Amino acid sequence: MNSLKCRILFFLVFSFFISQGQDKYWVFFKERDLSQSQPVSDKTYKNRENLGIKTYQESDFGPFQDQVKVFSDFGLKVQNTSRWFNAVSVYLSDDERNKVQSFPFVKEIRKINNCQYLATNSTPKNEDGIYLSYALHQINAGVFLEKGWLGEGVDIGVIDGGFFGANEDERIQHLFENKQVKEAKDFFSPPKIDFYREKKSEGEIHGTMVTTAIAGFNPQKKQLFGVGLKSNFYFARTESSQKEARIEEDNWIAAIEWLDSLGVRLANSSLGYATGFTNPAESYKPEQMDGKTSLIGQGARMAVNEKGMILVVSAGNEGENTVWGGIVSTPGDVEEVISVGANDSNGLKMAYSSKGVENVDFIKPDLTVYSEFGTSLAAPIVTGIVALMIEKNPNLKSSEIKEILKFSSSLSSTPNNFVGYGFPDCSKIIAYLEKMDLISKKTETRKAKKNIVIKTTQNEGTAIFHKKDGRNVISQEFVKALEGRLEIKKNENVKQTTLILKDRIIEILWKN
Repeated sequence: MNSLKCRILFFLVFSFFISQGQDKYWVFFKERDLSQSQPVSDKTYKNRENLGIKTYQESDFGPFQDQVKVFSDFGLKVQNTSRWFNAVSVYLSDDERNKVQSFPFVKEIRKINNCQYLATNSTPKNEDGIYLSYALHQINAGVFLEKGWLGEGVDIGVIDGGFFGANEDERIQHLFENKQVKEAKDFFSPPKIDFYREKKSEGEIHGTMVTTAIAGFNPQKKQLFGVGLKSNFYFARTESSQKEARIEEDNWIAAIEWLDSLGVRLANSSLGYATGFTNPAESYKPEQMDGKTSLIGQGARMAVNEKGMILVVSAGNEGENTVWGGIVSTPGDVEEVISVGANDSNGLKMAYSSKGVENVDFIKPDLTVYSEFGTSLAAPIVTGIVALMIEKNPNLKSSEIKEILKFSSSLSSTPNNFVGYGFPDCSKIIAYLEKMDLISKKTETRKAKKNIVIKTTQNEGTAIFHKKDGRNVISQEFVKALEGRLEIKKNENVKQTTLILKDRIIEILWKN
């Protein structure tokens, strides 16, 4: 709940913009300034060289500075400048918009018409006497500790809505004490004076929680929350904790460009944009979650395809929003990013976790990880795993990382739009990275008309997905075998059913 002071402040700011008749716009330029000597860092160029992708890219070069200066000459304040899209974002009244449209160097003006989700449960100790969070226990993350893989030297960007108290949180104190937090930048306007101490709402702690799920450890209680303990961090605040507005998406794009310019390849974004905006008119339509429509989605695709970055994104918490359709949020809808949903202790989709849309030719979410409180805390678990993979092989491309994660997961051969490829098994990830061999569960196909009996181990529990086709789920359930027998009956409109057993996956094809 916001304080009275914060509500009054928001009202005054909102009233000011309404009274001025201002909206936020993207202004795209006709030409790029290709004369800049070096728009990104040497580390960025080195990363691209190692990945075998194009080193010199025109999208690294943004607008001419003298053209950008024209805005300030007219009393207009540029909010963000995008090199990738060759654009700036700026608030404009109707009269100012008409004036800017007349600038000879302006190609297009587009109105910017954000949604963030907030996100333990201890299990028995590993051999070192460390308690793993249940999420880490479920994916067998303790094997990384046995190997001594801790993400050392790997740079991670965290794009989020606030990092309140991060420098005092005992679970991530080691990051500050060891100078692993390299930079922090506030892209929201006006920026905070004290990045870690200013708090306008309870949501300001979101980025701190996310970082804990990537690299958190409580030394007093010996509790491990994330595996990237020795990674370096770059914090980017792009969100307001008091409202949800589409105007913040350009902050996200500015942040991802900033990370790329520094040579940071791996980024976690536990933010999603879909519905639930302060102004309902700004909400997206479900059919726009196609991985291509939103500008933030286009930026995410460019980051992966052209810049060689690896983006791990929360799938969203709209699973129970029937009006919205329960589907993933952008940029989690982008095929190239690693979208992470949430599963329960049985491997089924958490009710709140968003599912993949049916009108695309790829699977979303890509994976799931256990999380009680939101996909915001599922994605960073995977980010930590990816950091360790990069530590082992720094030249892994995003597509290669996705393939390893998919084939190491519980539904490797029969993914669906509820849980994607399921949750990963870290021992299989290690096996691949050390032996270059992907080992997935054996899959059996059975045919049946009305019911089928599966023989299994005594009282084995089985996660079951009933589907209307090869990947789109109608319903899910968890069933325990009775005396080594599991009887499955055909449900209405179900064409296929997937059973996840301990040693194999069974795909049932129902006959008419």
